Amino acid sequence: MSRNSEKINLIDERTYKKLQEKDNGAKITPRSAKYKNQHRKAEQQPTLLDFVVKPRQTQRQIKARKLRKRPHLTITRCSYVAPKAKGKTRLVPKKKVTRLKKSIRRFRTLKRADGETEEIPQEDHSEEYPSVELQLQKLSLDEITKEASVEPKKVHSIHSRRFRSYCDNCTRPRLKQLAIQLLKDLDRFQKRAFAKNEIKARAHPRLVLGIREALARLRIRKVRLLLMATDCEICPGESGLDETIENLKELCQQQRVPYCFPLARRELSYALQKRAQISCVAVLDYDGAQEVYSDLLGELEAAREEYKRLTAVS
Repeated sequence: MSRNSEKINLIDERTYKKLQEKDNGAKITPRSAKYKNQHRKAEQQPTLLDFVVKPRQTQRQIKARKLRKRPHLTITRCSYVAPKAKGKTRLVPKKKVTRLKKSIRRFRTLKRADGETEEIPQEDHSEEYPSVELQLQKLSLDEITKEASVEPKKVHSIHSRRFRSYCDNCTRPRLKQLAIQLLKDLDRFQKRAFAKNEIKARAHPRLVLGIREALARLRIRKVRLLLMATDCEICPGESGLDETIENLKELCQQQRVPYCFPLARRELSYALQKRAQISCVAVLDYDGAQEVYSDLLGELEAAREEYKRLTAVS
């Protein structure tokens, strides 16, 4: 008689289905350390693709990608926002006065004091000893007059307060008309750009006003045309207005930027619809007004020829 009995193979149908489902289902990995090595996954053979490494981006590529994501903005001196200072702050911030403005104000006060010192001796005959302030003012005025008398400039008869000696072109009616038209067109374009997108318009202005802004744009070679007033205030001396205008002219000549003196300060402010007088306008972009710009340059050459003819030494 065989040892294997058929009685063992006789099982219930329900038990058979349970065993079948158990075999078909996911095998439970035993947690015992005894069976740990038996259920280890088979090691995969390495391929050539495993050794392919993605090339690392250089620092320049990473920086270029970051710049591509954010909008392009050129940071200029006027649009730069200084970080918030720590400590005490004023409720009404004190306005910082530039060196040029300080020199202009100093010359005005000295000029006013000069007029007062001329009137005082006629009025007060009883005072034998003048005050210390008046003596200091006289000394400072004497120094300025000495500096001015060292290098006297030859002023031609065509020059006056309304047409200063630094101007090197005549103010013709056609030149005035073209300058006003160019300024009005560019101002209109700039206002339209500000209404559409203020951030983009601030980053790419058409024109800037004032001597300080014009100097800043000239240093970074962004100016295409410089318009200066013919009747700027007289302010000699170091870092004065006269010296600043000469520096502007030298920078324009070095960079081959055309400059002209078509209008007075009040006429420049009227053309741009401003209340304050404007002494200098720097044109940065004249797209849309190329015809007026080219006509202005042609008229400027004729005005300079006329100025040379009038100021020629006979």
